Amino acid sequence: MAKVVSTSPPSDSSATTSTGSVAATVPARAAIAGNPSDGHGGAVVATVVGSVAATVTASRSDRFGIAGFDNADASIEELVRRVDTDGCGDVQPLVPAALATLHHRLDADISPLDIVVDTTVPRSVGLAGSSAIVIATMRAVAVLHASAPWANAIDDPSLLASLALAAERDVLGITAGLQDRVVQSFGGTVAMEFGAEATRRVDHPDLEQPPDAVLRAGRYRRLGSLPEGMFVAFRADTAGHSGAVHAAVDPTDSDVRRARRRAADAARAASAAIPAGDTAALAAAMDTTFDARAAVMELDPRHVEMVE
Repeated sequence: MAKVVSTSPPSDSSATTSTGSVAATVPARAAIAGNPSDGHGGAVVATVVGSVAATVTASRSDRFGIAGFDNADASIEELVRRVDTDGCGDVQPLVPAALATLHHRLDADISPLDIVVDTTVPRSVGLAGSSAIVIATMRAVAVLHASAPWANAIDDPSLLASLALAAERDVLGITAGLQDRVVQSFGGTVAMEFGAEATRRVDHPDLEQPPDAVLRAGRYRRLGSLPEGMFVAFRADTAGHSGAVHAAVDPTDSDVRRARRRAADAARAASAAIPAGDTAALAAAMDTTFDARAAVMELDPRHVEMVE
């Protein structure tokens, strides 16, 4: 189990070490209600889990150094060409995917760096460890390029979240939505709306994005503190790739659309219950979300047993 330790936005997730390198830390996240309607124009509420996190340390170098990414490149252009032709390697693929996205989407001129990843987030149990690594990478790299317009642009958590999604979805081909990246970029507990009326273009006035690189975001709102004593339970022996689960759901199916609407309504109920301190309504919203998922998704029986 992991305690929900931090329910307020982090004051500073990046720190410069005595050696001049930069370490950025991003916590895990847990869905509270509405999941996974965020991938289908719905609504969700999620929170950070500060007791486990990913830390990425970046240090200036003469060539890029990333675990599992052989034949280190001397420029970001070389690295991106190799990502485009050969992929991102099989040890830390999230790191070159994050760098390539910054270059493709923001024309980021990133100087060569040694990048090291350290994470305490349990792998593949639904705590968003991959997006934590992507966001931490982008933040650490941005601090080392603080004078560049693109680095200042990702101070906007909405833009940062959309960039992180692009790294996983567009570069690595992972089926995912914005939820994880939004709550990890904003910090705390966040209510998110992704319907057509809430969707907007997200960019920065100092940067020009080509038409095929336009990023979009939903409508986000930080909520107050969660009830005391909440925790996240998971089973390490049931680890699996969430993208495969989501990819198996047909968003055009009438039952799926009905379940998505039910889950989204549960998220809206949770977003009202949390600031009101209404634990009964929050619990009901969480139960409704699980029931909606169970109606249209093939859930691991061990997960069902744990929830029940």
